[in-house]
Amino acid sequence: MNILLATYSLEHLAGTETWTVTMADHLGKEHNVDVYAFTGIDNLIPANADKSKHYDIAIINHNVCLDALRSWNIDRRIFTSHGVIPEMERPVPGADVYAAVSEEVQAVVEQQGFNAVIIRNPIDTEYFTPAPVNQELKNILWMNNRAPNMEMVEPASDGYEYRIQTGWSGGVRENIKWADMVVTSGRGAYEAMSCGRNVCIVNWCGCDGIVNHESIIELRKCNCSGRRYQQWWPPERIREEFERYDPNLNMQPYILENNDVQKIAEQYLNV
Repeated sequence: MNILLATYSLEHLAGTETWTVTMADHLGKEHNVDVYAFTGIDNLIPANADKSKHYDIAIINHNVCLDALRSWNIDRRIFTSHGVIPEMERPVPGADVYAAVSEEVQAVVEQQGFNAVIIRNPIDTEYFTPAPVNQELKNILWMNNRAPNMEMVEPASDGYEYRIQTGWSGGVRENIKWADMVVTSGRGAYEAMSCGRNVCIVNWCGCDGIVNHESIIELRKCNCSGRRYQQWWPPERIREEFERYDPNLNMQPYILENNDVQKIAEQYLNV
C-alpha cells in the first residue's frame, strides 16, 4: 500500500516524532511510506509526501495536519490523539477513524463527539532490548523532554550515580541500558521497560511511582504520564520508590504483548 504518515514537526526526537520514525521504519519494510511534516522541518527523516500522489491510508498526528491534508487524494484517514493537554491533539472533523493512545485520551476524544479506538504507543522492541542490571540499585537515569528540576534530582539521587537525559539529546538507548532504574514518563517508560529496566514514573504533572505487572494496567490508562493518581512528591518520597528497586522485575514481556511496533502497525492497518 501507499501509506502517508503525518506529524507537526520532525525537528527533535521527542515523543510524537519518535512515534513517527518508529512507524515509518516498520511500515516501510512492506509498504511504500511517505512522510509529511506540517512545519516542513525534517531533521529526523525526509518529509517526502507528494500532494499529487494517491495514498491508501494516512495515519495522521495533530489536527493541523488533518486540516492541511483535506484536499489530498487519500482513501482512509486515521487521526491519532496522543495527549489531553496540547491543543493540536484535539480531534477535528475529517478523519474516518479516531485513535487514542490511552483510556484517558479516548475519553477526551469522545467528549468532543468522536468515537475512538485505543491503539497504544509503538515501541521498536528489536532496538530497545534487555541488558543486565545491577543486583543493587546503582545507576539512575532521569529522562524527560523537559530537564528535571535539580532541586528534586540531587536530593532524591544522593548516594547513587545518575544521569539526565532530555528527549532530543540523543543516546537514549545507551543511557537506558546504563541505568538500573529510569525515572521518566510516557514513551520513555515504555522504552525503558522494553530494555528490562525498573521504571519510576515522575513527571511535572504528577508521580505514579514504580511500574510493575500489577500497576501497569492502571498506569497505562493515562499513558504512564503521572496523571493517573496526580500525586506531587518531594524528593524524599521519590527516594522511597527507589528503595523498592527489584533487579528481577522485567516488564519486557508486557511491552512485547502490548506495545511491539509490529502489533501496533497491524492494528492501524486493520482498524
